[in-house]
Amino acid sequence: MPCTASDTTQVCTIDANGQETCVQEPESVVSERIKKERICLPDGHCWDSLDLALVERFNDPTKGTHVELIKPVPFGKAQQVTGNDNSKTVQVLGETYEYMVGVYNNETTKSFRDGCHCRHEHCAFWAAIGECEKNPSYMLLQCAPVCKTCHQLSFDYRCPYDKDAPMVWGPGDLNKMFERITTDPFYVEKYEPNVLSKPPEGPWVITMENVATEEECTKMIELGAARGYERSQDVGPRKFDGTYDAVKQDTRTSHNTWCVDECYNHTLNQNVIKRVENITDIPDANSEYWQFLQYEVGQFYAEHHDYIPFHLERFQGPRIITVFLYLNDVEEGGGTHFTKLGITVQPKRGRVVIWPSVYDDDPNKKDPRTHHEALPVKKGIKYGANAWVHQRDFKEPYSQGCS
Repeated sequence: MPCTASDTTQVCTIDANGQETCVQEPESVVSERIKKERICLPDGHCWDSLDLALVERFNDPTKGTHVELIKPVPFGKAQQVTGNDNSKTVQVLGETYEYMVGVYNNETTKSFRDGCHCRHEHCAFWAAIGECEKNPSYMLLQCAPVCKTCHQLSFDYRCPYDKDAPMVWGPGDLNKMFERITTDPFYVEKYEPNVLSKPPEGPWVITMENVATEEECTKMIELGAARGYERSQDVGPRKFDGTYDAVKQDTRTSHNTWCVDECYNHTLNQNVIKRVENITDIPDANSEYWQFLQYEVGQFYAEHHDYIPFHLERFQGPRIITVFLYLNDVEEGGGTHFTKLGITVQPKRGRVVIWPSVYDDDPNKKDPRTHHEALPVKKGIKYGANAWVHQRDFKEPYSQGCS
């Protein structure tokens, strides 16, 4: 919808074929016309003006209900009621009022009702022309009051899951994986594992060579460029619908993109994914899509940890290990430095560095020893691919907007 200037109002009309036409008109003209229009609802109630209808029927909690309203209306942005047949929009507002009275007087809605707002001034109008059904992905959350879908703001409602569903790792399985890939002759010969840290002195940190070929690394860099790199972001504050915002931080100056769709399905990329799956012995479904990273001279990612606490409240569970693949050699700088361990891994094409984010005896609990940073690139460009592996399936919840 176009923006409304301060001295004009957008007036929309619907023709017999349902086509919408909108024009900008002076507010004074719109105001005078609305005041002259008689408003009638299908239940037979009529008012001499829209203003009277809104005040008497929809903004006074003593009218039309015997339940005291806990929170005043309107619920969110004030709604614009314009067009040739605005009685439908007014009817939606009336139904919304009654619905929200029920929401605010229901103890079970406390966790989400304060976020149940109309986030656009035309929500009621759109609901009147059927957009709740035609455009549910937007309307049911952004215009929840008029669609009567406040419950959809509850993440647990939208994304229910069995909290007792099996996890890929139990106590002891973390050590078993690292012991296997650092001692089994197949992995030793093929990938030349190098143990940089291990229990009992510290957490596991290892490197493995030649996990991706030169051709595969080159193609992955090309796939990232084709998708387009954008400034990297960190997890931000929780939003009204239970999801989390993304925020740019001065502590993270790299650029990244995500290897989904055609990128994910590319044959050369799948070759690398299958090798990682074999190394970890964890299904690829449990892994987030590759995060392709680009660090130019001076760019870095300050000390951080890959464990995200709110993942415990999601089906996929926490990130348990990180597999970081270097896609090229870097002339100078750009190492991965483990700040509490005094270990730095230098980028080398085809090399992976693998470390856990959790404890072996409790693989849902954060291990703070694996804080790390991406050191600034001093010369050249650094390309990498980050895979975070979870306790349960990540990709299916992700496809449903539930990760």
